[in-house]
Amino acid sequence: MWAAFLFLFSVFLWCLPELTLAGLVGLVFYYRHEVGGCASEFSREWLRRWFRRGIIIPWVLWALASAGRAPLLPPLVPFIGVVGNSGKPVIAWWLQIGIAGLALGSFWAAGSFIWFMSGLIRRAKNNDDLLISAIFWSPVAIPLVWGFCALFGWAGLGFAVLLWTWPLTQYCLNTAHFRDTLPMYSRAIGKIKFGKYAEAEMAIISELEKCETDFDGWMMLADLYAHQFRDLSEAEKTIYDLCSESTTTLSQVSIALHKLADWHLELRHNPAAARRVLEDLCARVPGTHLEAMARHRIRGLPASSEELIEQKNPRPIAMPALNESLGEPTEPSAPKLTSQEATAAANQCVEKLKADPNDVVSREKLARLFAEEMQRVDLAVEQMELLIGMDEPGPGKKAQWLAQVAAWQVKPGNNEERARETLERLISDYPQTPQAFAAQRRLGLIKAQARIRIKGPSIKSVPGANEKEVAG
Repeated sequence: MWAAFLFLFSVFLWCLPELTLAGLVGLVFYYRHEVGGCASEFSREWLRRWFRRGIIIPWVLWALASAGRAPLLPPLVPFIGVVGNSGKPVIAWWLQIGIAGLALGSFWAAGSFIWFMSGLIRRAKNNDDLLISAIFWSPVAIPLVWGFCALFGWAGLGFAVLLWTWPLTQYCLNTAHFRDTLPMYSRAIGKIKFGKYAEAEMAIISELEKCETDFDGWMMLADLYAHQFRDLSEAEKTIYDLCSESTTTLSQVSIALHKLADWHLELRHNPAAARRVLEDLCARVPGTHLEAMARHRIRGLPASSEELIEQKNPRPIAMPALNESLGEPTEPSAPKLTSQEATAAANQCVEKLKADPNDVVSREKLARLFAEEMQRVDLAVEQMELLIGMDEPGPGKKAQWLAQVAAWQVKPGNNEERARETLERLISDYPQTPQAFAAQRRLGLIKAQARIRIKGPSIKSVPGANEKEVAG
C-alpha cells in the first residue's frame, strides 16, 4: 500500500507543473466569462485565439526544441537527450517542459488579467475611482514582486503580477458601474448595400445579443423583413413584439406602429390594415398627443385601395400659371371630367373636409374642381381664402394660392376688377416672391389695356389718302 501511495505521490509531483498550468488556464477562462458580460471585446473566440497563440503554440515549440528532434537544433538542455530514450532523460525532458509551461502559463495568465482589468476600467462610468484604487493598492504588490523574483528569478515575475492583478480585477467587477454596450450596425448596413440580406439579418441579430432591447436594431430588422424579404407578416410580428417590451417607451411605440402603417400602404396598398394598426396605437396611448396624431392620420387615410392608387397617381388638372402668357391657350391636357364625375369628386373632398377642416390637399383640390371643372370661380376663391387664412403654410405657398386666384379671375368672362385687386394684394402682402414680380408685369398689362379701351383706336394717316379724297 505504501508503495502505491509513493507511486501516486511521485506521479503527482511529476505532473504538478502541468496541473498548476491547467489551474491557471481554468482561472482565466472563468474570469473571461465574468468579464465578458461587461466588456464585449472579451469574447469566447478572442480567448480561444489568445490561448492558442499564448500557450499551445509556444509550449509545443519549446517541447520540440527541448527534445532535440530537429536535425539542426540540439536539445536546449544537453543532459536531457532525445525523446524516446528510456529512463531518466525522458523524465528530465518531461519536468523541463512542465516547468517551462508553468512559467509560460503564469505570464499568460498575468497578461490576461491585465487586459481584463484595463477593459473593465475603460467600460466603467466610475473609472476615475477604479484608477485611484488601483494606484493606491499597487505599492502593496511591490514586496510580493520582489519576493517572487528573489526566490524564482525572472520566472517568478508572472506569478507576482498575477497575484497583483487578480484581486484588482475582482475589485473592479464588484465596484464598477458599467456603461451600456451600444450595438454597432455598420456591418449589417454594408451587407444590405451589397444585397447579402441573409448575412445582414444574422449581423443584426448578433448585435442585438449585446443589447436585446435596442429599439433601432429591432426596427432595422423589421425593415429588412418588410422591404428585402417581402415578408410583411414577420415584420409586423417583430414590431408588435418590440411594442410589448417593457423598456419600449410610448414615443417609440408610436414610431414603430406608424412605420408599420406606412409599410401596409406602401407595400400592400392596404388602407384597412393601416387603419387597424393606427387604431391599435390609439388604444395603447389614450388621451395623449400621440393619440391625436394617430387620429389625424386615420382621418386622412383613403377609404379603399383604389382611392390610394388614385392619390399616388392623381388625374392631372389644367392649371394656368401667372405669367406673361396668361390667358393664352395652354398645351393639351387630360380630358375634362364630366359633370357627374366632377360633382362626385367635389363631394368626396367635402366629406374629407368635414372630418378634417385643416386638410390642405382636399381643400385645394376642391377649389380647383370648382374653378376648372364646374366654372364656379366664386366658390373656388372662397376655398382659396380659407387656405390663405391658415397659420401653418408659409408665405411662398400663400403667394402661390393668391396667384392662382388671380389667374382664374383674369380669364375672359370673369371679374377683371377683382383680378386687379387680387394682383395688388399679392404685390402688397408678398412683395419678395416670384409671383409678386409676375403680378406686377400682369397688372401693368391690364392697366395699359384699360387705357387703350378708354381712348379708343387711333387713326393713322395713309400716304396718298388726301390726294384720293381731293380727286374724289
